[in-house]
Amino acid sequence: MHFLFKLRLRFFLLVSFLLLAGAAQAQDDEGKEGPEIEVPGKEFTALSAYYLEIGNNSDAYSINYDRIVYTRDIFKAAVRIGLGTNIFFQENEPGVYPVVPVEAIGMFGRYEKHLELGLGYTRRFTDEPDLLQNMYFGRVGFRYQKPNGGLVVRVAVTPFISPENKSSSSGLAVVPRFGLSIGRSF
Repeated sequence: MHFLFKLRLRFFLLVSFLLLAGAAQAQDDEGKEGPEIEVPGKEFTALSAYYLEIGNNSDAYSINYDRIVYTRDIFKAAVRIGLGTNIFFQENEPGVYPVVPVEAIGMFGRYEKHLELGLGYTRRFTDEPDLLQNMYFGRVGFRYQKPNGGLVVRVAVTPFISPENKSSSSGLAVVPRFGLSIGRSF
């Protein structure tokens, strides 16, 4: 239990440090003029998005909201939270439970097309002893989002790593995942 607490704390501190460093850099750069290239009508103004995600960070699906908190040239940083459940996939499940993914996302791309990288944590709110409850994940994917709002499409590989190995093998549990998200930015 002590190991799990230390792992969560380290992860939280790492994500917090990265977000604070980005905010501090944004404040330092205010008022400085740089070699930014502006294309009329291509400024990134759609900073919020909601979408349905199939697969990826929840058991089957989740409804998510993300917010871009920093933009500079081709880099954008965002935070995300979602809510999912296994309610439509109960046949082999011991019960219904909610699933909550949270994530820090970095996007690289100038206009609509972005390479998307992320680190996050997913919590299953269940007491079922055979299910992993705490899962950490990485993201490598593609994101299509128009700069001024509209369609959002995301495709990604998001493997889980969990210190709660429920199988007979020793070590961390690693679960490969991939998925698709479709929604709207505004």
